[in-house]
Amino acid sequence: MQRVFDHIRRVNLWQSQESVSGRGSELACTAALRAALPDLFQQLEVTSILDAPCGDFNWMQHVPRQGITYTGMDIVPELIEGNQQRYASPAVQFRVGDITQDPLPSVDLIISRDCLVHLSWQDACRALHQFQQSGSRYLLTTTYPGTSINRDAPTGSWKPLNLCQPPFNLANPLLLLPDPSDDTGANPDKSMGLWELPTLNLPAVPRWSSLEVLGISLVRRYIDPSWKL
Repeated sequence: MQRVFDHIRRVNLWQSQESVSGRGSELACTAALRAALPDLFQQLEVTSILDAPCGDFNWMQHVPRQGITYTGMDIVPELIEGNQQRYASPAVQFRVGDITQDPLPSVDLIISRDCLVHLSWQDACRALHQFQQSGSRYLLTTTYPGTSINRDAPTGSWKPLNLCQPPFNLANPLLLLPDPSDDTGANPDKSMGLWELPTLNLPAVPRWSSLEVLGISLVRRYIDPSWKL
């Protein structure tokens, strides 16, 4: 997975002149969310945050975080090295990590913006389990409530995900923060959903990706046309 996202960074695949994390991480695209977060921090009495993935810290550096310890995590070492050199302080630290498999710190709030939408169903489910197993209180993550059917895609690609629909089937979020950062305008329902992690009923991690299942079924049907999935 690290090679996938390192390649995206090196070639600037997401085509932003402001942030290697893509156009959705530009200041113009994060204005609404940046304005809403301080009130949420106060409402939840947040004193510690894990921002995973943190990318190049382009927009989060502009969010007021008085009295909050911030940890930014990303799978790309070069991003973390640059962030640590530019932004590290006693209250702001960065670390390399893979949210699908590495132990995560226990914090008041995990922010995972524009992440699960770039992961396969398998990897997204793994990340959700890692979030819960961290012992953290709340998760704030991207969801598209207007999406009625989720589709799978390889890690590194993009697709909208409604976390309340299969295969995730999360309960309705405690609240939704509008996050209209899709510069194409194709997904105006894009939001950041808030869930209480300890009470989440998470799905099991799929043994096979939907693409693997499709491949197996095509091979089986080629061998035996009467076979059905």
